[in-house]
Amino acid sequence: MRIQEVMGKTGLSRRTIHYYIDQKLIIPPVNEGNGYHDFTGEDVQKLFIIRKLREAGLSLADIRAILRKPRTTPFYLHKQMNELQTQMLTIQKTISEMDRLSGQLPVCQSLDQLAGMLEDTNFSPDEPPQFQMESRDARLLAQYLWMAYLDTPVTEYQQFLWQKIMQQTMEHARTDLKMMSRYLQSISPERIDATNINQYLRNQKIIALTGADYPTFVEELKTSLLAFASDPVQQEKWSLLYQPLIHPIAAFCVSVSGWMREFHPAYRRYYENTHTCCRMLKDFMDSPEGALLNAALNKAFNGNCDVRTGYYGELEVAATFHKSIYALLSPEQIREFLAGVEG
Repeated sequence: MRIQEVMGKTGLSRRTIHYYIDQKLIIPPVNEGNGYHDFTGEDVQKLFIIRKLREAGLSLADIRAILRKPRTTPFYLHKQMNELQTQMLTIQKTISEMDRLSGQLPVCQSLDQLAGMLEDTNFSPDEPPQFQMESRDARLLAQYLWMAYLDTPVTEYQQFLWQKIMQQTMEHARTDLKMMSRYLQSISPERIDATNINQYLRNQKIIALTGADYPTFVEELKTSLLAFASDPVQQEKWSLLYQPLIHPIAAFCVSVSGWMREFHPAYRRYYENTHTCCRMLKDFMDSPEGALLNAALNKAFNGNCDVRTGYYGELEVAATFHKSIYALLSPEQIREFLAGVEG
């Protein structure tokens, strides 16, 4: 298929199509006889997808990831919705300030008069540096923790709940979650996205569980935890990160879980299914049949796992630890990070 036909099918210009070829979003073969690109139906389909996703504002980097792994599409759509939600709130604040100013302004007689009125107006309020840092930390933490559940709020009550959650996140970003926010800042966005995709897909699997699926899922947890218990490198990483990062995050999630379960029904299903399956797993571990697994995990955790609070989510964290954000760094890099933050 020649480029003229592709332009007609996709609505893209010649220049744009060549740009996407340069960016290797599509790689059409070149006809050796005339040197022109020979586009396939798959190329046209990809160009159509690129055009539509660009219209939604997604970056080429995110689109490239979607083309490579289509099942990650919901993750990147959520990511873009979060960004648009932030932009919308900023625009709403700006409109509100402009409306307030226009209501106060008389018929403007001079630039001096306009300048005087604008002196007390701030369309982009500058926060104090410390608050600005905490706000950025809170947003980063919220994106990491709740990415899969941040659909645009549609009710005042949802907005109220989200404000409560963000207020709590802000407060904890100054204290017990401060180390986690620094950890997230030390990792590239691309690597965070990669682990967030794994977590997103895992969450979707857990959300979809029914009671009939619980036994099979618990068996999967057993297998994953036995693998963790036989991997000394993962255990070393867990030991290094448990007190400063893993346990504070798990405890914080429990503390706001009531609000989150009201905020988003999918989180309610995730929370309840995780709790139920991990409780079933803990019951097995406490039984004679689970003695070997219990002993192996006790040795692996070496006291660094809290299942006494009635929520057993840390077992789920350990089961997926090798694919989590905590496993991105080597033990040596983790020690270097911790030393740098504490220093």
